[in-house]
Amino acid sequence: MLRNLILFAIILCMPLSAFSLTIDETVQLALSTNNNLKSKEYTLKSKELASSNAMLIFFPSIGAQYDFSYNWRDMTKALNKKTETDSATFSTYVNLNLFNGLSDMFTYQIANLNTKMARSDLDAAGYDTILDAQNAYINLLKAKSDLEVAESNLKLLEMQKRDAQISADNGLIARNDLLQTETYLASAQLQKITAQSAVTKAVQKLEKVINRKLDANEELVEPLLLDIDLESEEVLKEKMFNNRSDLKYLEQSYEVAKKTEVSSLSGVYPKIDASFTYTTYGYEGNPFSGANVGADMASSNIDNNMAVGVTASWNILNVASSSVKSIADKRTRQALAYSIADTKQNMVLELQTYIEMYNTSKAQLAQAITGVSHAEENYRVTKNLYDQSAATMTQLLDASSLLNEAKVAESNARYSVISSVYQLERTIQEKLPVHNAQE
Repeated sequence: MLRNLILFAIILCMPLSAFSLTIDETVQLALSTNNNLKSKEYTLKSKELASSNAMLIFFPSIGAQYDFSYNWRDMTKALNKKTETDSATFSTYVNLNLFNGLSDMFTYQIANLNTKMARSDLDAAGYDTILDAQNAYINLLKAKSDLEVAESNLKLLEMQKRDAQISADNGLIARNDLLQTETYLASAQLQKITAQSAVTKAVQKLEKVINRKLDANEELVEPLLLDIDLESEEVLKEKMFNNRSDLKYLEQSYEVAKKTEVSSLSGVYPKIDASFTYTTYGYEGNPFSGANVGADMASSNIDNNMAVGVTASWNILNVASSSVKSIADKRTRQALAYSIADTKQNMVLELQTYIEMYNTSKAQLAQAITGVSHAEENYRVTKNLYDQSAATMTQLLDASSLLNEAKVAESNARYSVISSVYQLERTIQEKLPVHNAQE
C-alpha cells in the first residue's frame, strides 16, 4: 500500500510538460472523433441495408386475406319477406414477377454499386482526415519554430540596442546608428507578434482536427525528417489511379449511370406476372365451415376456390417515355466520362506538383542548413569586428538580419520536406518507403 502511495505521489509531482502528443496519435484522434467520418459511416451502413433489401425484389410476394360481411335485406313491400345472410372468406395468394424488362436486376446491381460508392467516399474522407491532421500538426510545429526564431532575433536585437544606447551616450557611435537599431528592433517585435498569432491559429486548427483542447503544457514530438525512395512518375501515376478512392467513386458513379441508362428501357418491354390464389368460404365468421347456408347466398354451393393465372401487360405510351429517359441517362453517363478524364488530369498535375515540391524542398533544406552555418559564422565575425570598432552598426545589423532570414528559411524547408511526403502519400493513397534522413 505504501509503495502505491509513493508511486502516486511521484506521478503527481511530475511536471506537466511530461505529457506529449505525437503525429501518429494526432492522426488516430482525428480519425476517431471526426464528425464527417461518422456521418459517412452511417451512410455506408444505410446503403448496405438498402443493398440487402434490394435482393428481396426477386422473391415472390406471399400474403393472406380475411373478409367477413353481413347483409340484411327488407323486401316486405315487394315480397313480404326479410332476409339476413353473412359470409366469411379466407384467401392465400402468391404473386411472382416473371419479367419486368430486367429492371429488378438493374435495381439490385445499382444498390450494390451505391454501397461501393459510399465505401469509396468514406475511404477518401478518411485519407483527407489523415492529411488534415498531419498538416495541422506540422503547421503548429512550424509556427512554434518560427516563434522561437523570432524570439531569438528579438533578444539579439535588444542586446544590440542596449550596446548601441551605451555607445551613443558615450559618443562612440552616431545617433542615426541608434535609430537604425531601434528600427530593426521594432521590425523584430512585429515578427514576434505575427509568429505568436500564427501559433494561436495553428493551435486552434489542431484542436478542431482532434476535437479536443490541447493542454497548455502539452508538447508536440518532432517527427523524423524523412527521406523517401521516390519511384518514377509513371509508377507513382499507376499506383495513384489504382488506389485513389475519389477516382473509384467517380468510376462507380459511371457504372451506376450505365445501369440506369439500360434500366430506363425496361418500360419498353411488356411485364409478365404469375399468380396463385386459394380461397375458402364459410359463414358466421368461420371461413372454413363451408358456404351452404341457403339459396340466398351467392356462393352457397362453393366451399373453396383455387385460381392460377399469368398476366401480361404492356403500356404503349411507356415506350416513348422510357426512350427519352434513357437518352437523358446516357447524357449523364457521358458527362461523368468527361469528369473522370478531367479528374485524372488534375491528379497527374497534383502528383507532378508534389514530386517537384519534395525535390525542391530537399534542395532548399540542404542549402538552408549550410546558410545557417554561414550566417552564424558571419554574425560571430562581424560582432567581434564591431566590438573592436572595425565594423559598423549597419554591418552588425545586416549580419543579424541575415542570420534571422537563414533560420526562417531552414525552418520553412525542413517542414516543407515533411509536409510534401505526406502530400505525396495522400496523392497516391499509399505509404512511401522511407528511411531516416538524419542517419
